[in-house]
Amino acid sequence: MKPFVIGLDFGTDSARAVLVDAADGRVQASCAKPYPRWARGLYSCAAENRFRHHPADYLETMEETVREAARALPSGAEVVGIGVDATCSTPILLDRELRPLPGEDPDAMFILWKDHTAIAEAAEITAAAAPYTVHNGGVYSAENFWSKVLHVLRTNPAVAARAFTAVELCDYIPFVLTGCLRPSHCAAGSKQLWGAEWGGFPPQSVFDALDPRLGALRSHVEDRNYDSCTACGPLSAAWAKRLGLPAGIPVGVGNIDAHSGAVGGGCAPGTMILTLGTSACLMTVGAHRNPVPEVFGQVDGAILPGWEGYEMGMSSYGDNFAWVARTTGRSLPDLTEAAAGLALSDRIPVSTDWFNGRRTPDPDPTATATLQGLRLTTTPAELFYAVVEGTAFGIKAIVDHLAAYGVACPRMVATGGIPRKSPFVMQMLADVLGTDIEVSSEAESCALGAAVNASVAAGVYPDTPAAQLAMCHVSDEVYRPSGTDHSGRYARYKSL
Repeated sequence: MKPFVIGLDFGTDSARAVLVDAADGRVQASCAKPYPRWARGLYSCAAENRFRHHPADYLETMEETVREAARALPSGAEVVGIGVDATCSTPILLDRELRPLPGEDPDAMFILWKDHTAIAEAAEITAAAAPYTVHNGGVYSAENFWSKVLHVLRTNPAVAARAFTAVELCDYIPFVLTGCLRPSHCAAGSKQLWGAEWGGFPPQSVFDALDPRLGALRSHVEDRNYDSCTACGPLSAAWAKRLGLPAGIPVGVGNIDAHSGAVGGGCAPGTMILTLGTSACLMTVGAHRNPVPEVFGQVDGAILPGWEGYEMGMSSYGDNFAWVARTTGRSLPDLTEAAAGLALSDRIPVSTDWFNGRRTPDPDPTATATLQGLRLTTTPAELFYAVVEGTAFGIKAIVDHLAAYGVACPRMVATGGIPRKSPFVMQMLADVLGTDIEVSSEAESCALGAAVNASVAAGVYPDTPAAQLAMCHVSDEVYRPSGTDHSGRYARYKSL
């Protein structure tokens, strides 16, 4: 029987399942479904930076997407494994039976990665746990696990009274499918202050000093964690029936979506994967070295076992473009066409990119975007051009920061939705970076990366690089610098 694997990707707005030929990485079928409650705006409040997902949104969309994708399985083939990735840090508080807390309280929901309600708690953790934040560039983020958990425990007594432990979304899904809780090494090291060099999580006294309720909950969080290319457990009979798959096939340990996207994009030493969607994540691997300051995540084995993994990024990317469309009342295609026809001019404003705070470098979740050089005659097209250019400047600042600490990436591979939707955005990025940008052959690189890890967990390949060699490819599409010089405007950006 020919082996196929399923990659499950739980994103910000929707879940996706891909059915992948394990021999060559060809995607036989892809199915995506929006989260129904999220689409109705339930449990979230953008004005308060509160973004939450109901657990049922994940389970319902998982069942629908997997069943639909699995129907495309060719004759003579079989599904041999499932891989999972999810947005992160997206934790939920659970009761003693490891179930989500009942009711409709937003604090009982999954706290989405871009939720910024825990800024004060993040600052407190940064100060209290300073020796243990080196994997996060010395700054623990409001987007990370313990900040969010502490915020809920302090501000919602009813939820705090029922909470026993907390887990990441990427750990919860494999647990639901198998009944086995095997936390992700990627998530623990990148978002939860876990470090092999200090024996796991920071000492219990650190959590107790922050808040006794946090200390009590921490004592119930699993200490061990596992690579995402290992099996979490066998698919349960109940979920096999719901998904239309064979019971007992291995379900892989979960992974962070951006890290999974790096796997699916073919991440390797010297290659940076740019996952460009609502936000931007820049991922690469390299030899082990001293911590790079102000990097969002730097963890041994977080992306590929045996290599130091680096996660950088921007808390908003495509969301910035959507803001211009909403503000001007123009559609994104119209804005793109008009902006692409502009010649670079000093009449175009210079924009910073921090519409949802700054992640890397100089992390600051309270940072806001700016526009310099607005005139009464500034057009929507010029405004859009400035914001697109500002996002490219944000990526250049990250690339330059990493290179200054010895992590150079001469090869760039872009994946995600934007590289396939907007040649204008990609050409701008190639011009600002001054380098070629290849485009991954698979738009859904996160789901493909989950499938790659599933193929290793199922024993199809001995390790992730071997699976990548067979399953990950780039297209013939390459964006090359056009010669447009943005250096002077980049200098203005850095001064803002």
